[in-house]
This record gives sequence, C-alpha cells and structure tokens, in this order.
Amino acid sequence: MRHVRLMAVVSSLLTLLSSFTYNIAITRKIPTVGLGLLSLLNASIAFSLLPTAILNFAYPRLVARDGGVNIRSVLGVSSIFYLVTMILTTAYLLGVWIKMGQYAFLVLVVALLSEVTYYLQSVTNSVLMVKDRGRFVISSIIQSITKFVVIPVIMLFKWSVDAVLWSTFVIVFIPTLYAFIYTLRFNLGVHNLRRYFREVVSASWVPLMGYAINSFRALDAIFIGLLGYAQLGVWYVLFILSKPLGYGNTLVSITYGELLERERFGIVYRDLLIILFISTYVMLALALFPTIYLNLVRPGMEGEFSLLILPVLLMVISGVLGNVNQFISNVMQGIDKKDIISESIRPGVYLGSLVLYAHLAELAFTVVYLTTMVPLILLFKYLGFAYYAILGALVSSLLANVTALLFRLNRLGHLRTIFGGSNLLRDYLAPLVVSLALLLVVRHYWVIKLMPSIYISLVQVVEVSIAVLLVYTAVSILISGTMRRLIREMMGRVLNVILGT
Repeated sequence: MRHVRLMAVVSSLLTLLSSFTYNIAITRKIPTVGLGLLSLLNASIAFSLLPTAILNFAYPRLVARDGGVNIRSVLGVSSIFYLVTMILTTAYLLGVWIKMGQYAFLVLVVALLSEVTYYLQSVTNSVLMVKDRGRFVISSIIQSITKFVVIPVIMLFKWSVDAVLWSTFVIVFIPTLYAFIYTLRFNLGVHNLRRYFREVVSASWVPLMGYAINSFRALDAIFIGLLGYAQLGVWYVLFILSKPLGYGNTLVSITYGELLERERFGIVYRDLLIILFISTYVMLALALFPTIYLNLVRPGMEGEFSLLILPVLLMVISGVLGNVNQFISNVMQGIDKKDIISESIRPGVYLGSLVLYAHLAELAFTVVYLTTMVPLILLFKYLGFAYYAILGALVSSLLANVTALLFRLNRLGHLRTIFGGSNLLRDYLAPLVVSLALLLVVRHYWVIKLMPSIYISLVQVVEVSIAVLLVYTAVSILISGTMRRLIREMMGRVLNVILGT
C-alpha cells in the first residue's frame, strides 16, 4: 500500500485527537473514584499481559522467516499463554478487591475479555506489521474512529462507570476483528502447534528479561495506591495527558517491520527524525502550557494546577526519552536477524546479539524503575511535596529511561552512526533550543484566562497546539535542511493524495 508513512502520520494525528476526545470526556464526567478504577484496570491488564511480550517478540520474526504463519497453530500457542494471564489478572485484582467495591467483578470481567483481544492482536499485528503495513495502519485508524463512536453511546448510559469500563474493551475489539480478517490472507500450512510452541519457548528467555519484565512496571499503580491512594485519580489524569506522547508508535512498528522484511538502513535516520519531531512537539506544548491542557482534562482541579506543573514536565521529558528508547530497541532487533536466517529458533542463537542487548536494556529499566520508586516516594513525602507518590514514580521513570538509553547506545558500537550522529545537533537539537526560546517569550506575553467551559477550553487547547506546531515547524525548516526536505516531501505526498496524482 502506497504512502504507508504518510498514513502512519495521519493515523498518529487521529490517535491523538480520538484519545484526547475520549479521555477528556471520561475524565470530565466520571468521579475521581471512577478514574481510580480505570487506573487499576489499565494497570492490571499491563501487568498480566506479561506473556504476550514473548509472543510479540517471536511471532514477527517467524512471519519474516516463513512469509506467513499457520493461524490455527499460533492461536493455539496463544491460548496456552493466556492461561497464565488469567491467573495474573485475578491475583492482581484480588489485592485491591475490597477497595474496588461493587465494581470489582466487572473490572475483572472487562480485564479478562480485553486480554483475550490483546492475545489475538499479538497474532494480527505481528503478521500485518511485516507483510501488510498498510492494513496495520488502517487497523489503528479504525481504533481511533471507534473511540469517537463510543462517546455518544456512553452518553446514552449517562456516563456510568459500567459503560466506561465496557468501552475500553470495545475500543480494542473492533480494530482487532478487522485486522484478523486480513491476517487470514497470510495463513500458511506450515508447522504445527508443537513446532511453534517449541520455537516460542526457545526464544522466550530474551523477551522475559526485557519486555515481559516491563509488565512489572504496572506495579507503580500499586505503590501509589499503597503509599498515597488519594493520588491515584491524579495519576490517571497524568496518564491521559501522556497519551499524545505515544502517538508515533505506529511509525516505530512500521520501521521494525520493514527492517525485518528488508534491509533498508537508510530509513532509520529519517524515521527517527519524524519520531523526534512528533514527540518533541507534544513535549513543548504540554511543558510550556500545562495548565491549558489540565484545565481541559480536569477543570475541577484548577486550584492544584500549580502543584502539577513539575509532574507534567517530568512526564513529558521521560516520555520523549521513552519513545527514543523504543525506536532504538526496535531498530536493534530489526537489523540483527540471526534467528531469522536459521532453520529454527534455538535458545543459543541470541547470545551476543543486538536483540539480546535491546532486551537487557529493558531489564535495566525495570530494575531501576522499581528499586528507586519507593525510596523516592518516601523522600518526596519527607520533603513535603503534595503529590509525593506521583513525583517519586516520575523521577524513577526518568532515571530508568536514561539508564536504558545509555546501555543501548553503548552496545550499538559503530552502528550508532545510522542514527545520525552529529547531524542530530543540526537537525534536532538546534531547532529545539531555538523553538524553546521563542515559545518561552510567547508564553510570557500570551495571557490565557482559564475557563471551566469545555468549548472555551477546547478552543484554547487548539490555539496553543497550533501556535507551538507553527513555531516548531518553521524553526525546523529554517535551521535544518534535512527537516526542510522531509517536511516538503510529506506535504508533497499529502497534495498528491488529495489531487489523486
């Protein structure tokens, strides 16, 4: 499918709009208790999906090797791993069962059904990411459309917590069903369940050290709940604000799938600049105008906005570093294909590989994150910060991201040059510094009065977002020739699509 990267950018924008619209509607309408339930639901799913990290690692590499998969066999393998997820979900939620009150059973049911869908996604995403990246992007677009559609449905149910919880399942189920239909095109009569299970288990030790361990990061909600339960609702508000930072993830997956299928190292620096541009734009908007976005999401907290400026700043910096980490990790795994060129995956094939080091960096992240969080929470509490638990978690995340990034760059060795090297100073750092200086001046003279009206708040957010985008884009075009060509190319493709040429 043509213009897949343009589609990815459009998909990212739709994801941003739909996520913000959906989450703003939810956070403005349901009580703080409901936000706490959503935090626990999201955390339990993230924690219990630990086994999918194994499948999400192995399946794309099997698809790249064979040109497709035996759908029935891989679904059988996924079903075996799902049993572990069921146990983890139940155990996680039992720990906070009493605090969830009358909604405890519903949270459990929605979590289990959502996890079934995510297991199906582990198959569909793995196949489409490698073999049909256009359909992979379209499934993301469908998810964004589904978010828009469920909002009026929730309104019909008078913004009940039950309707909101069920909507989280519907949002992932609809696009997964679409993706599954097109995944069937790449069904091959190769290998049985036993063969796939053996290969997945052989590869499992690598993601278990890395991405699977990431599931334990969901314990942050537990730590915050135990040490500062009243801050869980605010933690969810920050979670909503952080959503736009992840809207370039579709492009990260496209880069990974393309590197697995073809050796096109030339795409790496270009895609990195796009990821950095998107992430940094969101960072500048949220960091320089945090109260505008907080007012849109949760106007009832206006008296506490000043206390949330530092948490928002830490969140966006950590988010940008996290995006860079994820991109570099996918590139490391995409260019090292020792397992793909072999006849079957065996445990020892990853020893000394970039794939292994990419996952060891994730292990380092998780260790730093979880071991520093509680001490930092207690430190900020001792220092008298109002949102001490949230600050502790955010500083832990920042330290962990820096650790993982340095580890990956060290292990890349001479391959670091594919990420641009000193060119990043001209193409990224210089535009960032100049844009930051100009926007600080704009913020100083641009006085915006916060209003509780959702329509006025939305207009203010749009004005700020457009202003930041225009400044950052203009500065990038003026300073960087590479960014100038890249933006011109993207705009040219947009015009070609519109004009049908």
